[in-house]
Amino acid sequence: MDVFVEYLVKRQGSPADTMKKAGLVLGAALLTLLLLAAAPFLGPFSFFAIMGACGAAFGGYYLVTSLNVEYEYIMTNHEIDVDKIVAQRKRKRLVTADVSTFERFCPYNPQEHNAGDYDNCVMACIAPDAPQTYCAVFQHHTLGRTLLVFNPDDRILEGVKKALPRRNKYHENTDGN
Repeated sequence: MDVFVEYLVKRQGSPADTMKKAGLVLGAALLTLLLLAAAPFLGPFSFFAIMGACGAAFGGYYLVTSLNVEYEYIMTNHEIDVDKIVAQRKRKRLVTADVSTFERFCPYNPQEHNAGDYDNCVMACIAPDAPQTYCAVFQHHTLGRTLLVFNPDDRILEGVKKALPRRNKYHENTDGN
C-alpha cells in the first residue's frame, strides 16, 4: 500500500528575527522618508527620488516577509522530503532521505547532539526546543552524515516508524536504549 502524507509547519520567530524585522522596517521607512523629503529639491530628477522611495518601501516589505519561513514534510512510501518555503513565494528542497537508511530516529535532545559529529545539520523545525521535535541521523549521498531535526505530525511519525528497519526501530527515550 502506498503512503503519501504532507505536513506544513511554520518556524517560530526568534528574538533575533524580531529585531531584524524592526530594523528593516525602521531602515526602509527612514530611507523612504528621506528620499521623499529630498524630491522637491532635486528639480527634474525628483522622479528618481520618488521611484527610489517606492523601491525602498517595497524592498523593506520584501525583506521583512522573507523572514517568514515554513517547512513542508512530504512522506512518500519510505522516503521523506523536507522543503523550505520562504514567504509563501519561494520553495527549496532541503533534503530527501530514505527512512530505511536512518541510523537513529528519536525525540530531539539538543545536548545529545552538540558533539558535532555530523557533516550537515538540517534544522527544519518550529523551534529546537518545541514539543514533538524529533531527529533522524542518516548517511546522505551528497550531504554526508546528516542530522535532520523536524516536527512531524502523527501521520508522518507513524509512516516513519513503519518504514524504519528492524535494527533501527524508534526509541521513545533519547538515550537510544
